[in-house]
Amino acid sequence: MGISIGKRVYDALNKQITEELASSYLYIAMSSVLKDMGLNGCASWTMLQSEERRRRALKIFGHMQERSSKIKWLPIPAPKQEWRAPLHIFEEIQRNEQKTTSQINGICEFANLEKDHETYCFLTSFINQQIKEEAKISDLLNRFRKMQSSDLGVLIFDSEIEKKVKDVHFE
Repeated sequence: MGISIGKRVYDALNKQITEELASSYLYIAMSSVLKDMGLNGCASWTMLQSEERRRRALKIFGHMQERSSKIKWLPIPAPKQEWRAPLHIFEEIQRNEQKTTSQINGICEFANLEKDHETYCFLTSFINQQIKEEAKISDLLNRFRKMQSSDLGVLIFDSEIEKKVKDVHFE
């Protein structure tokens, strides 16, 4: 059996599992709306984001189990289901990624305070991933803002995203 986790880290990790699953759920809702808007590439991309979040929740779950910590399952709220424009979806994705980075940094701070080096080391890969995710969404959002002035620009953007999704599936 592993060493148990301190209370603040334990509570924060439980909450983060819920946050990751809620984000996964949100990205599925976004995918559905984007698909309804005819933006299949963007819809596929948000589904990939959903899968990444689900996998992260399972990694945190596994870390807690390895540390002999019982998971406290918290309710997952229903996601927002309507957006007026694709730009609003991408802006919300950016806010969500920033929020996630802040939450993981907070858990790292608790881990440092509680001298939980195992959890701190475990979370460093997530911090690195979040830095990349924030840069990626900032780039996509900037490109989308430039292209959204015409329907053709939006379709070109969607096509470019679709190509990126296909490239990911073949890596």
